[in-house]
Amino acid sequence: MDSLPSRNRKKHQKHWLNYRLYSRQVIRQPMNMDIHTSRIMVAMELEEKEPLQGALTDMFFGCWFDVPYFGDRMINQVKEKLTPAVIEGYNRCINHGDYIFKSSPLATRWSVLVLPSMAVYEHQLRVSSDDSKTVAELTVAALLDVIEEEDPEDQADQIAEIESAFFAHCLACHDRLAFSMAWWQMSKHKWTFNDNWLKTRDFFANVAA
Repeated sequence: MDSLPSRNRKKHQKHWLNYRLYSRQVIRQPMNMDIHTSRIMVAMELEEKEPLQGALTDMFFGCWFDVPYFGDRMINQVKEKLTPAVIEGYNRCINHGDYIFKSSPLATRWSVLVLPSMAVYEHQLRVSSDDSKTVAELTVAALLDVIEEEDPEDQADQIAEIESAFFAHCLACHDRLAFSMAWWQMSKHKWTFNDNWLKTRDFFANVAA
């Protein structure tokens, strides 16, 4: 029987996988209110706050025509995880007809439809060491869980999906620390590093050169 920490870890991992799934669907259907809502509800289950803001900003951008109708209700549901300044930014869209454009200070690195504006302070766009540690730990745990629990026939697809999401994060956020931590941990488990691992390693080596 799993220990409580193990069950919590797997639950957190599942929420992240669902968040990324909905993110891909939002890209394909940016005006689908139901998909945006599902992504936001999953983000509420995460310990991190930034994915929620990223998802909410994407909704305000993709469903701009409905903002006056759903905005207040949505903000009331999620405001416990938003700062007053961020809430005020969304309220301006709801009450004054301001729109979120392709580049916005309300966007985060987890937004998929909107780019963070240059008005956002640089340190807010960086990945903290705590973020890197969390990403690395979840990735390593997910890979090891697949090896231990999945049928051999399903392992390759599961591993490929987890690794793909991890590499995408590392490259998009230039998260060298998360990559290094995961590489070191998986090395201890004698992991076979495929070409995608090697290409990502070479990317960070070239950046540092």
